[in-house]
Amino acid sequence: MEEKIFFEKIVVKENIKNVFEEYVAQKTDNLTEEKKVKVPEGLDNIDYILFQKKLPHQIDMIYKRIRRGNYFFYPLREIEISKDPQLNIEEAKKLGKTRVLSIATIRDVLTQKMLYDFLSPITEREFTKLPYVSFAYRKNVNAQKAAQKVYNDLNEGYIYALDADLKGFFDNIPHDKLYDQIKIFFNDMPKIQKLLYRFIHVDKGYKRKNKNKVIRVKRNEGIPQGGIISGMLANIYLHQFDCWVMSTLKSKHNIRYTRYADDFVILAKSEKDIIKVKDECEKYLNSIKLTLHPDPEKTKISKVNCKRGINFVGFTISNRHISIKQSNVLKFKKRIENILNTTDFSKKRSLELLKLRMSYKYFGNDYKKNKCKNCGEFEKSRNWMRFFLIITDYNQLNTLDNWVYKSINYYYFQATGKRLPKNSLKKFDFPSLEKLYYEYRKQLKKETTSCKCTSMNQDLYATEDPYKELFNIYP
Repeated sequence: MEEKIFFEKIVVKENIKNVFEEYVAQKTDNLTEEKKVKVPEGLDNIDYILFQKKLPHQIDMIYKRIRRGNYFFYPLREIEISKDPQLNIEEAKKLGKTRVLSIATIRDVLTQKMLYDFLSPITEREFTKLPYVSFAYRKNVNAQKAAQKVYNDLNEGYIYALDADLKGFFDNIPHDKLYDQIKIFFNDMPKIQKLLYRFIHVDKGYKRKNKNKVIRVKRNEGIPQGGIISGMLANIYLHQFDCWVMSTLKSKHNIRYTRYADDFVILAKSEKDIIKVKDECEKYLNSIKLTLHPDPEKTKISKVNCKRGINFVGFTISNRHISIKQSNVLKFKKRIENILNTTDFSKKRSLELLKLRMSYKYFGNDYKKNKCKNCGEFEKSRNWMRFFLIITDYNQLNTLDNWVYKSINYYYFQATGKRLPKNSLKKFDFPSLEKLYYEYRKQLKKETTSCKCTSMNQDLYATEDPYKELFNIYP
C-alpha cells in the first residue's frame, strides 16, 4: 500500500519539477548580484542550465523510467577532497586525511530526494523505537544533542568510556548484507528494493583500459558518499548494531550508548564492564563485516574525569564540562591568523577594516541581518558560535578572546613597529566570543521566530551591508 502511494503521490511530473526548482534554489547564492547557482555537474556533463532547457524531457524521462521500473543510476563523478578544510589536497594526501566525494547527475539527485522524502517516515518508525541512540542524518537530532546526551550520562556516573570509530565504514559496507537490511526495512516493497539495489551498486565512474576502450569502474562494496540516500542507508545498516547494543549487550552490562554516523560512545560504571564491552562489540561488528578502527586515537578505552574528557562530534566532553574540541579551536585560530596576515596595518583605518572582516567570521549570516521578503522574518542565524552554543566551559571562550587580542597586538607591532594603545580594541568594540555566547544564551530563553520558507520560496535581502562600509573605508 505504501509503495502504491509513493508512485501515485510522489513520482508525479509536477513534484519532479518542484524538487528540481527547490534543489536549484538551495544551491543559489541569493545575496550576490550574480545570484550564482552552484549545482555540481555529474558525469553526464549536463549542467543545470542545459537540464533546465530540457526540463520537460528530463521530467518525462524520470517519470516514465521510475514508473516502468527501468530507472538506473548514472555512474558517479568521484573526486578526492581534504577532510580538513585548512589543508590542500596534496597535504591531506600525505597525512591520509582525504575522502572520496561522489557527485551524482542532476536527475539522480532528484530521484534520491524523492526516495528520501518517501522512505524517511518509514525508517523513522524503526529508529525511534530506540530513542536517544542514533543522532546523524535524521531530522530533529544533531551533533549537539548527541554531545549533551553523553554529558548527561557521564554525570550519572557512567565514567568508563569506549570511544570508537569504524574503519572505512562507507567504503566497506558489504552489499549483500546491506541489501538484507533494506529488505527488512522495506518489506513488500519490491520496486523500492530494486531502486536501492541499483543505487548501492552504482558504478564509480569510468577509467581508460587502453587507447580505444573506456570501461566502467564497478562498485563491489561500500556506498557512495555525498548523496542524501547514503546517510539513510548508513543508519539502516547500523540499526542492527544499535538493536544488539540496546538489547543483548545492555542486558549483560550496565551501559549507555550514543552513536553519530560511524562514531559511537559506550559508557559504563566499571572498567571491567567496558573492557568486555569492547571485545564483544568487536566480535559483533566483525560478524557484519565491519571493523573497529585500529588507531588508538580513534578507538580507545578511558576513564573520564574533570581533567580528562572524550572527543566526540566536535566537542570534548567530561563529567564537568562540554568544551570545544582542540582541533576546532586550532581551526578557528588559523582562520583569524589568515585575516591578520592579509590586513595592511600601515593603512590609517586598518583597525576598522579588521573589525569588519573579523565580525563577518564571528557572526556569519547574522552580520548581514538577512530578511525574507516573502514572510518578513529574519533568516535563521548560522555561525561558529551558534554551533558550539551548548558548551559549558565559557572560560575557554575568554581564553580564545585573549589570544585574539594578543595576536592583533603582535601583528600590528610587526607591521608598524608601534604598540596599540591600551583598550584601543575595546574602543572599536571588537567582537568577543564570550559576549556573543552570553547574548545567544539569553536569546534561547526568549520566544523568537525566523524564516521557515523553503529555499524555493525564500527571498532574502541584506538589511545591513558591511561590504558597502568596507568600500567607504577604502574608496
